[in-house]
Amino acid sequence: MNQQQWQTHIRAFEKSSQSKRAYTRKHNLNYSQFLYWYRKLSEQTSVSDTPDFVPVAIKSPVATTGNLGILEFPNGIKLVINSPVLLAQIPGLMDL
Repeated sequence: MNQQQWQTHIRAFEKSSQSKRAYTRKHNLNYSQFLYWYRKLSEQTSVSDTPDFVPVAIKSPVATTGNLGILEFPNGIKLVINSPVLLAQIPGLMDL
């Protein structure tokens, strides 16, 4: 089987509710080869296709001066919050 065929199986597996072992049994695939391709293809997409952060623009009806809050992540990245609208949304985002 070539990479494109494995990629098709990996996508189908991710849409299914089956375990890896159950999926490979149902489709007569070698479990070890499936794991190899799953890891290989997952690494490729996670590094190249998924951004770490995406820009967010929130228009606030209230003008503020100064920072309302700063979130500092373990990797040293800081998120400066200047908008009361964004500040109000933070508790809801923490539940994700």
